[in-house]
Amino acid sequence: VLTFGTPGNLNVVYSTQEASYTKIGRQVTIRFIIVTSTFTHTTASGNLTVTGLPFTVSGNSWGTWVWSGITKANYTQVVPFAVTATTQMQAQASGSGQTFSAVAFGDMPTGGTVVLAGTLTYFV
Repeated sequence: VLTFGTPGNLNVVYSTQEASYTKIGRQVTIRFIIVTSTFTHTTASGNLTVTGLPFTVSGNSWGTWVWSGITKANYTQVVPFAVTATTQMQAQASGSGQTFSAVAFGDMPTGGTVVLAGTLTYFV
């Protein structure tokens, strides 16, 4: 599920919302694809969050994905970031000469389509 720290009037309709995972010992690898057909918000705030990881994350971990629907000036890369002590991931952005920065509501144009598809490995 896509959400923000404070969802406000966030309205998301999914055309694709699939995920699977493999757990070997403490290591969990997830594969996912999220595609929205509707993604609107005007009163949301906070960072973009994907909820629903199958197990609580024991330490921060980064993954890889393809993405669209994120517009963050001066940042060229966005990766999934598993947040310690949660079952959530957030989007972290980077770019040449830029410090890491979370993708927030202002980086997600309302009325667009969002696509997030990738993998993430973390430990429980």
